[in-house]
Order: sequence, then structure tokens, then C-alpha cells
Amino acid sequence: MLLQWEKCLGLLRGKVSESVFTEFGDLKISSCAGNRCLIIVPHGKDPKAVLPYKPLFELSWQEANGSKVEFDFQRLPETPQNSAAKPSFIEGFTPSVKLSPDYRFDNFVVGDKSQLAFSAAFAVAENPNGNKYNPLFIYGASGLGKTHLLQAIGNFVLEEDANKRVRYVTAFDFQQEYVNSLRAQRANEMSAYYREEVDVLLIDDIQHWSGKDETQNEFFHIFNALHQAGKQVVLTSDAPASEVKSLSDRLVSRFSWGLTVDIQPPNVETREAILRKKAESNHLDISDDVIVFLAESIESNVRLLEGAILKLMVQSSVSQQDIDLNIAKRVVAEMIPTIKRHVNKDSIIHAVCNHFEVSEDKLLESGRGTKEVAHARQIAMFLMKKFTTLSLKSIGIRFGGRDHSTVVHAIKTVEKEIQNDPAFARTIDTLKSAIHD
Repeated sequence: MLLQWEKCLGLLRGKVSESVFTEFGDLKISSCAGNRCLIIVPHGKDPKAVLPYKPLFELSWQEANGSKVEFDFQRLPETPQNSAAKPSFIEGFTPSVKLSPDYRFDNFVVGDKSQLAFSAAFAVAENPNGNKYNPLFIYGASGLGKTHLLQAIGNFVLEEDANKRVRYVTAFDFQQEYVNSLRAQRANEMSAYYREEVDVLLIDDIQHWSGKDETQNEFFHIFNALHQAGKQVVLTSDAPASEVKSLSDRLVSRFSWGLTVDIQPPNVETREAILRKKAESNHLDISDDVIVFLAESIESNVRLLEGAILKLMVQSSVSQQDIDLNIAKRVVAEMIPTIKRHVNKDSIIHAVCNHFEVSEDKLLESGRGTKEVAHARQIAMFLMKKFTTLSLKSIGIRFGGRDHSTVVHAIKTVEKEIQNDPAFARTIDTLKSAIHD
């Protein structure tokens, strides 16, 4: 973590003046949980003075380490030397990730594809006593706003009632917490904590519980206790519960007790609204032609839209020029090829084989194989054309020496299935996320 922080600072140094950079020299990274990292600001320095540079910190970390995080800045508390820190009830477990103040309902741009999810999340936040939609299950591809809505619920609940006990945690961290509690022979403490000390439980990305039978079993009992006690549970996933691979039938059944809603990729009008909102929050003056160009160029992912705004801000700052269409074109030219370069053919093959439980030898052999293998192969060809710079001929050679017409047929077949089958479209979105990660 310290090495990653140093790499981040190294890139940040090239984005600001030396006098500004010297102000960051005494900042220390404290901890990271999920995709959030806590940065400690020393005594005598106001964290608010660092906040304007928060997007640059996050962009530098992403460029240096290849992962997206959000930073929270907190002043080091002045604790008397003779005072002892009170031990946490769940000391040794993964801490609840701090809710981001940036995730609120009033800055979530609602479009036709997210209206139902927004309305359901807001209804739960207004009435978090477990008698509205319990559980609320929000699903959709990566980068569409599920985490935003999940944390917006938590922030709203705490603003209305500071005594409410809200816990936000990723499914992966919950699983690690359970494993650690077993090792420490404290599983009963963990279970008791969730049952007795949590009023609103927010769990992100439950698809990570796929195949984790013991974790699923533990959560089944926790969920039952919370539901019976009228405690609100909200979960997110990249697919409906019924389509999450190796999720137990009884959890699928429990999750169907409440309301399931989805978020789909925003249309061009919503993408324009998201860009304008993000530009406004960063105090950027961006012309309509630039907004329209970005909205039409970046189609599927809200995070990429937000990343484009940050890159515009950096490009404008470095070149000391106003943001115009030329700068926007350079930003898009940088972002789109970068996505393709980072997705190589081997990562696509691995993701497809893992998802469909097909061996690489079967996927790449010259024979057709079973119907399931042939279908997985078509999907791999489609993804390889979409996310790499390989030619149709090169893709065909990779898959057992097939000619380019076979690849064309595979691509058209997958595209047609995406249009006609929403469940299949979600499978493709899931594979895209796995490849990007």
C-alpha cells in the first residue's frame, strides 16, 4: 500500500506546480478497504485545503496502479498520550467502509434506464425500517451507479437519524471477514454483531459470493435475523440473484421477498446530463459541443464519463488552455485505445472459459465441439473483436485456424442474441467487467 501511494505521488508531482506539491509531502496513507483509502492530514493542516486536488490524487493513483479508488482526507486526531483507544466490538474484522459524501441522491443523474432503481432506493432511504422493500436488490453492469445509490441510502439515513447504525461493506470484504472470524474462533461474535448492532445493512457486489458456500450459509442466517427484526437490507450485483452463478437457491428465494430493480447503460441524453453534472461539481466550464462529443463517444460506462472529465481537467491544467473540442478528442483518443490495449486475448479467453466452465483446449481447438463450447467460442470471438485491435483473420487463427467469415458469423450471432435476450446481454456485461478487472 505504501509503495502504491509513493507511485501515486510520483505521478501527481508532474500534474501540479512544485510549490503545491510540497504541501502534500506530509500526507500519509492510513488504510484501504474496498475501493476507498483514508489519507491522514497532519496537525495544523486543514483537510479542506486538500479537497480541491482530490480528483488529481484519484487519477494519479489510477494511472500509477491500474485501479480506481476514492480518497478520504482526515486530520490526525490529537489524542492524549495517556488515553487508551477503546477496542472495537469487531476488532480484527474488516471495518465498514466509510460512506463517501460524494454519493448522494441529489447528485445522481436520473435517466430512463435508472428511474426505477433511483425511486426504490430513495423510498427505502426515507423509510429504513424494513417495511418498504426488504430486501432491495439492485443489479446492473459495472460502472452504472449501483454503489452510488447504495451509499446514497446510507448517507440519507444517517442525515435523518444519526443514531441509526448503518453498515456498508463489499461482499468480498464480508467474505474475508467471515474467514478471519473462523480462524480467530470468533464467528459467533461476528454473527451477533450483524444481528444485534446493525439497523441498515448495505452489501455491494454479491456476485463475489459465487461458489462461497460457507459465506452464503452464514449470510442466510444473518439475513433471516435482520429481516425478522425489521432491519433493512440492500444488496447489489451485476446480475439478478437467479442468474448469479452458484448462488444458493434459498438465498435466491430470500432475495425475491423484496423488490429487484435494474440499472441499464444510460442513453445519450442521460450521458450528456451526467457530464454536465460532473463538470459543474468540478467547477469546469465545458461547451455544449464538447459535452455532446464525449456523450456520443463514450457509451456504456458512467465511470468512463467521469474519468473523461478528470482527464479534461488535467489536460487543460497542464496545457494551460481552455477545454475545447481538440482537447476532448485527445482525451477520447487516449481513453478508448487504452481500454483495448489492456484487454489482451488471453484475458478474454480466461474470462470466457471460467464463466462457462470450458477448458481452453476445447475453446481453441479446430473442431466444433459441443453446442456449449461452440457458443462460448462465439462469445470469445465477439469480445476479442470488440476489445482488441486484432483483425478478423488473426482472431480466426487464434481459434483453431478458422477463416474470417466464421468470425463474422460469430459476431453477428452474438450481437443478435444481445438484442433479443436481456439475460444474455447481462452475461456479456458480466464478462466485460471481468475482463476489465
